[in-house]
Amino acid sequence: MERPGACERAASSSCSVKFLVVGEQRSELARKRNVRWEDEALAARPLFAALRACGIDPLAECRFVNLFESGGIARVHEAQYWGITIIGLGSKVHVGLLARGVEHIHLIHPAARGAIRKRERYIAHVSAMLKGA
Repeated sequence: MERPGACERAASSSCSVKFLVVGEQRSELARKRNVRWEDEALAARPLFAALRACGIDPLAECRFVNLFESGGIARVHEAQYWGITIIGLGSKVHVGLLARGVEHIHLIHPAARGAIRKRERYIAHVSAMLKGA
């Protein structure tokens, strides 16, 4: 999310922010490379591809936060207050959001291993979960 008040602007018709995408925390590799979700690097690449396949512009319509980093839960609660759709990535985030009573859409993490790792399968998963959101 942007700066304080981003969710307030998102709730107005003049702002295009529709989703808050919640990750766990920056990986060691992300810290080493100094990248964030918005840089479309590492796990963000398959996520952004899937969102675009669903007709969602990740940089225009989404904001990104990591739940287990400083200020993460406050930003989630702010988005929840303003009615922004919250997307939780992975099981740890899903459990963390449930424990805090946060309604959200649970997506498999884009860095998950196994069959879901194939691009077309991940896109199909994201599309199915975001249908109607």
